[in-house]
Amino acid sequence: MRVKSEIDCWFNILIWLIVFIMLVNIIVVPQSEKVTAYAVGIPTILFIFWIYFGTYYEFRDEYLYCRSGPFFEKIAYENVKSVRLGQNMLSSMALSIDCIEIKQHDKCYITGTN
Repeated sequence: MRVKSEIDCWFNILIWLIVFIMLVNIIVVPQSEKVTAYAVGIPTILFIFWIYFGTYYEFRDEYLYCRSGPFFEKIAYENVKSVRLGQNMLSSMALSIDCIEIKQHDKCYITGTN
């Protein structure tokens, strides 16, 4: 079963604002700098969208598969020590402050679903 990450309203605004600013920058940059603007702007926008649209959690037979764009982690169910609600999106793949904190051995992992 696949679960899409919850996305906070403020995070939505931030992402779309960054994309808008990058697109405006690509459009208004002088002609002599267009190649550089495209070379930097388009990959950056694609990377942001990959994370934005590609953050999900999948319950597989033996582990929880967490994916956020190019980043992923497999959390074996047998290694899970505790699960609780949290409010920390630092050091995690969560796109929301309200999240689920999964502790496994000495490691803590936070997902953005609730």
